[in-house]
Amino acid sequence: MQRVFSLSHGVCWLNKRRNLYLIAAFLLVWLLFSACSGLFGSTGSPTPTPSTTALNKISWCTKPLMVFRDEGAFTPTPSPTASATGTATPSSTSTATTTPSAGPGTPSTITDWSTVKANLGFTIYLPATLPTGSCLVSAQATIHDPIFGGSFTIGYLLPDHASLSISEAPLKSQNVTFECNSTSITTPTATAKGTATAATPSPTQTANQLCSGAKSTTNIVLSGPGPVSELQKTFDSLQPDVSWIPAV
Repeated sequence: MQRVFSLSHGVCWLNKRRNLYLIAAFLLVWLLFSACSGLFGSTGSPTPTPSTTALNKISWCTKPLMVFRDEGAFTPTPSPTASATGTATPSSTSTATTTPSAGPGTPSTITDWSTVKANLGFTIYLPATLPTGSCLVSAQATIHDPIFGGSFTIGYLLPDHASLSISEAPLKSQNVTFECNSTSITTPTATAKGTATAATPSPTQTANQLCSGAKSTTNIVLSGPGPVSELQKTFDSLQPDVSWIPAV
């Protein structure tokens, strides 16, 4: 009787040990699965955050291209000229002509950005960073324009070869709502038909967005690729007085 009891006791002990092995194996597989696919059922590796670079660390695409102009209008001043004709009864007639005189209002080129910035008449808004690999194409600014007062335009080439352009001027409209219009860039290609002289253009279109909005007293026109939601994010991220001249 004691021997039967011992045998049954041993069988129970073996079953418990086997169960422990099974539980340990299950935990090991679960841990390995969790390490590969993420805890709590998440799958795939996390999406890496795109790398960005500060604007003043972005290099020129080719050679620097900055054009700053002071478009102060010529100031016309009257310059009288007289002509006399003589007859039996002497008489004289005079005519006055107006000629432009060069002076402080003469259009000129400016090389000092601080002078341009101080005379634009509005605050410049730019993104603090752009995707790493972007490059600066050109920058243009005008001050003392008789129509607009001042303007600023800057263009970048993004890593995917898409272009981003930002144009700004003093706000003169009451409409400050951010709005976009879809545009397209057409690149014609020729396809021969029958003879070497007959060709039919086959346009290739690239979707683009032209958006406008306002921040404070600055009117902003944003041109770039992608859906309106992405352009809206770019517009919302614009900050005042961002240092943009490449320091590298």
